[in-house]
Amino acid sequence: MNILALGPYVGNFEQEILTFRPYVRWLSEVVDHDKVYINTHKNRSFLYRNFIPEDNVLPIYGNLTREELNQKGYIHDSITQKDFNMMIRLFKESIVDIEGCSKRDLELYKLNYTKSVIPQPLHSKIFEKISDIPEIEIPEEHKGKIVFIPDMSEKNLDRMKEVYSFLIDFDCIVIGDMNTYFTDDNAILKNIDYTENGWKYIIKYIMEASAVVCPLSFWTTICNLQGVPVYSWGNYVAQHKENGIYHFDNNKSLVFPISDDDRTELIIRMLKYFFKGEGIL
Repeated sequence: MNILALGPYVGNFEQEILTFRPYVRWLSEVVDHDKVYINTHKNRSFLYRNFIPEDNVLPIYGNLTREELNQKGYIHDSITQKDFNMMIRLFKESIVDIEGCSKRDLELYKLNYTKSVIPQPLHSKIFEKISDIPEIEIPEEHKGKIVFIPDMSEKNLDRMKEVYSFLIDFDCIVIGDMNTYFTDDNAILKNIDYTENGWKYIIKYIMEASAVVCPLSFWTTICNLQGVPVYSWGNYVAQHKENGIYHFDNNKSLVFPISDDDRTELIIRMLKYFFKGEGIL
């Protein structure tokens, strides 16, 4: 028996989307195996349903998932290399217990446990749409609205406040994880089941949106992957423009290059142009 073991992964959602998920999807195609298991955050298991049976997604410790702000890139602040090696051993033992096999039957792949986010080569990634839309319901009155994800990749809080002030006139919905501004207005963080279902809600809101507005970030990447109308601004836009590696042929995407000291009115002017193109203005 040849069993493909993927993980553990204890890092943040951003690198799970940009690196871990596409990397293990590629491995599932190129590595010969009879069965596959993955060790990652339980609340993100839906990301893998299209190629890994749900019962074969073995969750990491729940406290590591709950401590979202301690997830940095590929690592978790409270986990040492020694701890991570122990998690690898426990992951292997879990598979052996389930399958009644030997550890020699396992072929394990993981990301290097390092603070530096070392990029995986593009040729060893397969990006796929999150096709199994989460079985989660959002309020009917929130469907078809403009979704604003005020990610902290935009360091200028005053700029974000100006963009938000403009969007309020459109009755927008604020969503995002714990690394976003305006948490008091965040429709996702208000849910008592955020830890369990927060990422499902986020993907569902994005899929149900008439358009998404966010600073250039991995949220832009997700919107492009899902083919959702999205407007973003930032310093380095090439990867998200047409023919960029994160564009994914999303002709409903508009990214606007802007420097840190450019005025916010330029962002809003281009946002109005985007809204007109999408029939919102």
